[in-house]
Amino acid sequence: MSRYFFAVCFTLLLFPGRSYSAAATKTASDPLDRTNPRSTVTAFLEACHGNDFIRASQYLDLRELPEASRAQQGPRLARQLQAILNSASQFNVLQLSQNSEGNLADDTNPTLEHVVSISRNGESFPIELERVELTPGLPIWLFSSATVSEIPALTPVSTQSALEARLPRFLVRINYMETPIWKWIALLALAGVVLIVFRIMAAVLSYLAKNFASRFGISPRWLWIEAVLQPWFILLSAIIFRIAEQFIDPSALSRLYIGRAILLVVVFSFAWCFIILVDLFLTRLDSLLDPRQRAVSHSLIYIGRRAAKFSIFALAAIIVLDNWGYNMSTMIAGLGVGGIAIALAAQGTIANVFGGVSVIGDHPVMVGDYGNFGGILGTVEDIGMRSTRVRTLNRTVMSIPNSAFAGMNLENYELRDKILFNPTLQLKRGVAKEKIRHCMGAIEQLLKNDTRMEVGTSPLRLTSLTAASFGLEIFAYARTSDINEFYKIEADLFLEIDDALTSAGVELA
Repeated sequence: MSRYFFAVCFTLLLFPGRSYSAAATKTASDPLDRTNPRSTVTAFLEACHGNDFIRASQYLDLRELPEASRAQQGPRLARQLQAILNSASQFNVLQLSQNSEGNLADDTNPTLEHVVSISRNGESFPIELERVELTPGLPIWLFSSATVSEIPALTPVSTQSALEARLPRFLVRINYMETPIWKWIALLALAGVVLIVFRIMAAVLSYLAKNFASRFGISPRWLWIEAVLQPWFILLSAIIFRIAEQFIDPSALSRLYIGRAILLVVVFSFAWCFIILVDLFLTRLDSLLDPRQRAVSHSLIYIGRRAAKFSIFALAAIIVLDNWGYNMSTMIAGLGVGGIAIALAAQGTIANVFGGVSVIGDHPVMVGDYGNFGGILGTVEDIGMRSTRVRTLNRTVMSIPNSAFAGMNLENYELRDKILFNPTLQLKRGVAKEKIRHCMGAIEQLLKNDTRMEVGTSPLRLTSLTAASFGLEIFAYARTSDINEFYKIEADLFLEIDDALTSAGVELA
């Protein structure tokens, strides 16, 4: 899943103009996408990159210019403003607000948005955007008229650096996104050096920390620490790269796409960190579960792991794409509607999944337990995601949906601490009462003398009287939870009770 998403993201990154414009046209009422400061500057730079300076001039507030000269001066001013922004190494489009009202904290005037300050001859000149309404009811952001008036004075003089004079001509002459090819080579070399240095640092730190952890017996915990350290190394590498990038000084549009690529790497490194932490947590949780729950816990943990990974990647994708300027509200709303439709279509399956989760969470029964489950006597063989399978006394397997199983009266015989011994003897009415009393005393004494039995204050009682017999109920507990052991005790007691009946001269009806 991550490989596919990275492929899509890098496709959007490499062809941003077309994708961005398509998204903007669908989501913004302004066809030029001048709805917020970042979209205005981004669209302006993309228009300049496409040599469409007529379109680029529409991002400038030209109302202070004579109307007759706007068509001629507008494209020239747009070209000059592009050169100004390219020369401002500290300028980064990603620092601009995506709020339609702009960043209200950066200026006392809420209709102005500060873009960058340009220094010329010891003086600082601000490049600013202004929120205006060229069409009533449709506020848009344009480079302010004050900025437009200063463009000719701020335009840098194109000079060749001493380094460029020594480079082969094709490295200086060939440009990609207004950045000479030698600068792209330098950026790639810089990225490689930063990556190698921090990878070496991370490997050294990992080696030292593992030795320390093994020496003090905390090796398992190092996995958690290592997972957390990796994204911070990547973030630090990105910061160092951005600082060094200012010395190479690529164009403003190049800085935008480089910033997007760095954001993609940093966000997904942290996402990968959270995924590793989730894996470690679920693995630890699985090891703590009862071994008889492992069969279903593996299924639940597998689904939980996949759901967590999808959620983390989805959140990371939303953060990245939203920062790139794509309107995510429509996509999220569509996913919400689709999720509701899927939930309605699969409500029976979902009910069974949650039923299985409740059975595992409450664990009234486990795999291997014998009991009475809603009138079904049998042994639990498996608790799956959809159903629970019970092996009945007839040696058949009954599958019970988890939603129904969770609502049953579940009598778990495996949890008994002792087993009830509760037979009822039918004594003939013709037997003398003294013999019956003698027999009851003998049976009670027999039960009390047997260390395998737990006897209460009234272990024997006459519970019924019919024309043919007395009903003599025995109520005692065998001190065992093993049903096979109970059957042996029960057999011994029946034989001893029969001896007591015979000795007392009492016959059964």
